[in-house]
Amino acid sequence: MIDTREWFWFGIHIFFYSIIFTGLICIFIIWYYWFFVRYHIRNKSKINVKLQSRSFVFHTLSFQISTNENILLNVQISPLEKQLIELAQLNGQQYKIISFEIQDEQIDIIFAETNNHLTIKHEYLEQQSYQTKRSYFVHEYTFIWSSTNYRTCFNDKINLIDTGYWYGGATQRTVYWPINQFVTKRQAMIPQDAYKNMFGNVCERYWLSSYGFALFVDPLVPLFVSMNKKYLELISEYRTPYRQKQFIKHEFQYKILQHVNMRDLHLTMINRYLGKPIDIPDHRMITEPIWSTWAQFKQNINTEKILNYAEEIVKRKFPRSQICIDDNWTPHYGTLDFDRNKFPNPKYMIKKLKELNFRVTLWIHPFISCKSYQFINYWRRGLLINMNIISSLFDLIIEHNKFLQIIFDNFLINPKFQYLINFFKYIYQKIFFFSLPGITLWWNGFAGIIDFTNEIARQEYILNLQYLQKFYNIDNFKFDAGEVNWLPIFSSFKNSSFQQLSIDKITLVNNPALYSYLYAQLAYQINVNNRLQEVRIGYRTQILPIFVRIIDKDSNWSYNNGLRSLLPSIFNLSILGYPFILPDMIGGNGYGLTITQTCLPQRELYIRWLQLNILLPAIQFSFPPWIYNDEQVIRIAHKCLKIRERFHSILLLTAEECVKYGTPMIRPLWFLDPYDINAQICDNEYMLGNNLLIAPVLEENIRELKIYLPQGKWKCIYTNEIYEGNQSLSYIVTIEDIPIFERYEN
Repeated sequence: MIDTREWFWFGIHIFFYSIIFTGLICIFIIWYYWFFVRYHIRNKSKINVKLQSRSFVFHTLSFQISTNENILLNVQISPLEKQLIELAQLNGQQYKIISFEIQDEQIDIIFAETNNHLTIKHEYLEQQSYQTKRSYFVHEYTFIWSSTNYRTCFNDKINLIDTGYWYGGATQRTVYWPINQFVTKRQAMIPQDAYKNMFGNVCERYWLSSYGFALFVDPLVPLFVSMNKKYLELISEYRTPYRQKQFIKHEFQYKILQHVNMRDLHLTMINRYLGKPIDIPDHRMITEPIWSTWAQFKQNINTEKILNYAEEIVKRKFPRSQICIDDNWTPHYGTLDFDRNKFPNPKYMIKKLKELNFRVTLWIHPFISCKSYQFINYWRRGLLINMNIISSLFDLIIEHNKFLQIIFDNFLINPKFQYLINFFKYIYQKIFFFSLPGITLWWNGFAGIIDFTNEIARQEYILNLQYLQKFYNIDNFKFDAGEVNWLPIFSSFKNSSFQQLSIDKITLVNNPALYSYLYAQLAYQINVNNRLQEVRIGYRTQILPIFVRIIDKDSNWSYNNGLRSLLPSIFNLSILGYPFILPDMIGGNGYGLTITQTCLPQRELYIRWLQLNILLPAIQFSFPPWIYNDEQVIRIAHKCLKIRERFHSILLLTAEECVKYGTPMIRPLWFLDPYDINAQICDNEYMLGNNLLIAPVLEENIRELKIYLPQGKWKCIYTNEIYEGNQSLSYIVTIEDIPIFERYEN
């Protein structure tokens, strides 16, 4: 329910928006007619030089420069005896070729001069296989488009037809494995809300092909991506949400790596560019289940419900492990204390949970509700993200009009106007009007959001959480949100430029995705020793030894964020370099008409969901098995947890391998045999390490399951029967069965 305080702040924002927008429209009309004649001819002038078609071979690359303004790039897969396949169309819609030069056939640089510059560098990377320990070489090509005009738009297309199966990119709500069938319009490559049909909460600029290609885009590139069944399109352009005010040259840089073995190539990418965890999370989060209040109780939690929940876990002889007190334990969002109407004596409640041998975590987020007095306090002290209305509106208008871009850029670089510009900057910084707090509408109403680029805000938030942890004897926290789409419109950070390490240099750039990066880093810093925390966002944070939770899953059987989407989501996170994956609630979140209403998942769906989770990196309950009043469901749950207990050592050993080698915990079948086409498209089985294969039932009313076994020999853990690999077999299943096979070696 929105109260008067929220409407007050909302009304203030609307009032100022309307005044400023009206004024900008008037300025736009005056500027447009005043300068149109003067700049019309200049804006239309273009270089129109063409070159005859030519072609080259450069290591495994094949070039064709054609008279229709295209540069066609092909990659030759000679180790697999493949023909040349078209991989990319480089900036084909933008620029005409002036010259093309190979500086020296013996060195590894090609330089193509167009209206802008394209440089391609080649390097041999010597690597060592983590399995065979043998050395191998990888071809690495670095593509660098550069322009002295930072407003230049670069556009390269990667061909998806006849280039193998592709994996990677951002997480999605409707997940495909491989991703060749995925379709999306152009959008910024930053962590966003997958529920809004955007790129999801974990977003990395990395793609992998089964033909032995890896594509990696520099983290500082202002990257937009669109994709259909034919092309993966990479667009580099400084426009919302990327802002660049330093007038430096625009560089669009990415790398293509090639090696015959997709698995070894992927590990090269992990160890060289993406990063691997520096340690494992607390081993208890791997071996023991998590019990959450969210899916069962939603926001309707209190002391009595939580204690009854814990006592029922003990009574039913389930593991006394970790309880997460989820949404709505505070009086207002952002007030870091318990709501005394719901929790009259929170210390007593937590003491009772500890006496029952439970660890306790709390759900938190970066939002400060407008209802909270903390909102005014944080705003006055400059700890919230503010709004930069004038600058942001100028950006939105100018970036859609090339004519205005010329006018505006000339105005800013003209020394005659520097005094006027500095005067406006002074007014801009001093007047109160320009420091309105940014208001965002998240799933729990209107709120401000803490500015983690402000070191004071960051340190105060950490100290407040550590005080809360110590005062109530809390073990750790569940960090929710952190995606860029929850930032207020016209956001203005305290530190408007972030210093980040790019592939070849250190550069300053305003990339809103770094808010997600800072939030995840903060979550880890809360307690670097007791690593029980979890986050749900990822952007260049593969090194953190904490769990990453996948987005809330819906309680259905489908690929549309249901049970069938769970394994593809986990595979995708694994490929992006996040091995410690926390699957969401068993059975899904049980949403009704709204996210605060509860609808109990179907009984069979709940059982199959539980069986799928049996050997994933972590297992999380909210709807308890006894909620169905069915002894069979309880018996199946105990059976699954006993199987998990049997393989505790393998779970922990596989987690250690992630730290040592960069391998994922949960692996698609092709990780065992990268050349097996059946394994490359399998999305309903998974492997824990290299020796355990799990084939869960993912469809309703299934009594006979078709299981594909990759190369080698496999032993059923129940019957000890041996099966040959590289074949499909029919396996009879009941509601209680979860097929598991162990690699058999004589």
